[in-house]
Amino acid sequence: MNQVKTMALLGALVTVVWAPAAHAQTTTPAPDPQVQQDRRELRRDQRDLRQDRQDMRQDARDIRQDRQDLRTDRQDRYRDRQTVRQDERQLQQDRAAGNTAAVQQDRANLRTARQAVRNDQHDINRDRRDLHADRRDLRADNRDRREDRHEVNHDHAKLHRDRNAAAK
Repeated sequence: MNQVKTMALLGALVTVVWAPAAHAQTTTPAPDPQVQQDRRELRRDQRDLRQDRQDMRQDARDIRQDRQDLRTDRQDRYRDRQTVRQDERQLQQDRAAGNTAAVQQDRANLRTARQAVRNDQHDINRDRRDLHADRRDLRADNRDRREDRHEVNHDHAKLHRDRNAAAK
């Protein structure tokens, strides 16, 4: 019987000691306004980083498109040069044959084909400049994104430390 009373007394004592301690642990401390502001800024920075990643993906797509345009322009220039060579051969044949009407037509065709080659070369030069500029911009954007990511990680760790310090 003594053991039962001792156990009951011990249980009551544990309950008296433990209940206020459990209640004290469940109460939340008042939120620190600075921690809340830091959380908002961190979320904003993370959104900015997501947007930066999307922009960089778009820049990479633009670079791929510029490379494709450059390849297409080079193919067009190659075909136009072939046309120029064919027109020159035809002009020589018509001159040798003494066909003046055909010579005039061949000269007009030759002018048009040479102009197409010049235009294609201009397009190639423009696409090369665009490609170079896009690559340079992408490198700069990637560098900025890495710096921003480092800052966000640092802010995240700082927020974690501040939150732990506020909880104590």
